[in-house]
Amino acid sequence: MDTFTGAPFEYNSSIVNVNIDNRLAGILSQFNDDYIMDVINDSLADRIRLYNLPRPNVVNAFETVFKELTNGFEMRNEEILATRLRVYSNIINMICNYYSLTFIPSDETDSYSIAYWLYDFLVSNFTENLKNFYAFFLITERDSIYTGLGLADMKKANDGSILLYSKKLFKNPKLASIHCNLEYIISQINNFDISLQTILRYVYQSNPNISSYISSMVSDDTGMFFKNFYQSYVLNSKDSADILTYIKLSLQQIGGEIE
Repeated sequence: MDTFTGAPFEYNSSIVNVNIDNRLAGILSQFNDDYIMDVINDSLADRIRLYNLPRPNVVNAFETVFKELTNGFEMRNEEILATRLRVYSNIINMICNYYSLTFIPSDETDSYSIAYWLYDFLVSNFTENLKNFYAFFLITERDSIYTGLGLADMKKANDGSILLYSKKLFKNPKLASIHCNLEYIISQINNFDISLQTILRYVYQSNPNISSYISSMVSDDTGMFFKNFYQSYVLNSKDSADILTYIKLSLQQIGGEIE
């Protein structure tokens, strides 16, 4: 039986004495439920990548293989497409179950597209998306955060050298204060009602169609996604200090560009 390695599939019709049906069966058998479960579980466990490159989108890699198979085994396309649908359905369900999200299928649902974007949002670029969400949210909502959390009254209590450093980074005094008091502010926004849709809107603000697409396909019925998978990680995980630094650096970069 052939073992799937992820390498591009090549079919050479000139090779004789090869049972094409067995070849296809061998390849498709690699996409069994246990294999998909192992791949996605490993990816979810390794989604936190503070100083490493994002994981490649395995859904895109799978789609490349399925396209090559449909071109190489045109007479068996029904079987190939059935396997493809099962694989993407498993990926969608596993990701949704992990994050306690509800998948909302429709007649127009493209299993590949939703699996691809869920994997992008919640696995491949999980850390980058989290970091960018906080940076963009804090910058956009700086006025209400500054006023609502009484940052003006905290100036006297701040370490003068730390505040001075923040002021050198930002012309806007409110951004400087947010930067200086980042850990306190993030702990306080735990009480904010931040929905999954709000997170998606900030993460994909350069392409709102993606935000709308994902929002139409999954729902956070518990209303706990933000607290359970963003706040909990930033404030209570073993990586808290690193991710707070990561967010600060993003705040500096994005805030500097805006100013």
